[in-house]
Amino acid sequence: MNKLFKKLLITATAILSVICYSTSVFAAGFDVNNDNTVNVNDVTFLQNEISNFNDNTDYDLNNDGRVDVNDISTLQIEISKNDIETIEKNTKLSVTRNEYKQCVGDTVTFSITTNNAISDFTYSSSDSSVAKIVSTDSNTVKVKVNKVGFATVTAKQCSQSVSVRFSVEKAKCIDLSEWNGSIDFNKVKKSGVTCVILRAGYGKDPNQEDNEFQKYYKQAKAAGLNVGAYWYSYATSVDAAKAEVKNCMKTIQDKEFDLPVFLDVEEYRQAVLPRRTLTDIISTFCDGVKGYGFDVGMYSAKSMLVDSAYPDELASKYLIWMAAPNNSYNELTPFVDIHQYSWNGKVDGISEKVDMNYIYNLNC
Repeated sequence: MNKLFKKLLITATAILSVICYSTSVFAAGFDVNNDNTVNVNDVTFLQNEISNFNDNTDYDLNNDGRVDVNDISTLQIEISKNDIETIEKNTKLSVTRNEYKQCVGDTVTFSITTNNAISDFTYSSSDSSVAKIVSTDSNTVKVKVNKVGFATVTAKQCSQSVSVRFSVEKAKCIDLSEWNGSIDFNKVKKSGVTCVILRAGYGKDPNQEDNEFQKYYKQAKAAGLNVGAYWYSYATSVDAAKAEVKNCMKTIQDKEFDLPVFLDVEEYRQAVLPRRTLTDIISTFCDGVKGYGFDVGMYSAKSMLVDSAYPDELASKYLIWMAAPNNSYNELTPFVDIHQYSWNGKVDGISEKVDMNYIYNLNC
């Protein structure tokens, strides 16, 4: 076998491993050795004929008026196409689960099983706001569910496809600080809570990290909970908000969160500021943290957000987490993504009363 033939064979094999063709029809003229089968034996036969300077025009497979190595290439490619067509027709795809029922904030990773050696898959989501494809690796796909609703993730190979349906419900969430004391996060998880938002710290001055943040973060992650963070703000100016960003980042910059980082705005000194000023303070903090690669949002009571800032402007850019224990979610404005519905919750694994929330949407 000479170098050219080896190169053609390697090229055709590479095509076979990664590409699916839709159609390929063999003409009788490709059976150059007349054994009623078109396969690699025809390539060998044609190679020998050309090596013996046979100029039989029946071997001019690419119809260029001469018999040469280009005809070997044409034959090999046609054989590869036929093999690939056979693979495509027989391709079967499957998944271990065809449906997932998840809560907002969850991440699911699943694999596609195929009966062939083709490595290429394409993935799509019917609604990426509900089920977002985060990453793919060969036949494995990671999906993050970000909103209440339904979506289908489809994997396709050749002309075959398999779909997985996602049914996404609101997530039960608690927010915690050092005041909540000792917590058994495994019991919290078993109680039905899927998300926790931890106070990372407060203000702009050094040494204002929440005393339990590091421990809570490790334990919540180990328990399999989806974790986010919030920073309690005292800022009354844009410059103070910038300083709070720096202080916050000292605490969280090495953390991996499943949920956003929120600015907690509830001080009276902030409520009496001009609406433009408070809105700019919130935007400065959120944009600053977002610049470090985190998803962001802001938390406040219903009255403060509506009366002391420009909520529509903020909601167009950031997630809105609203404290409104006296209202049902349906009574709130449509831009509310997370509803804090109680300040007196009771959760297994926590002895103190705890804030209770429902997360409906995590799409900024």
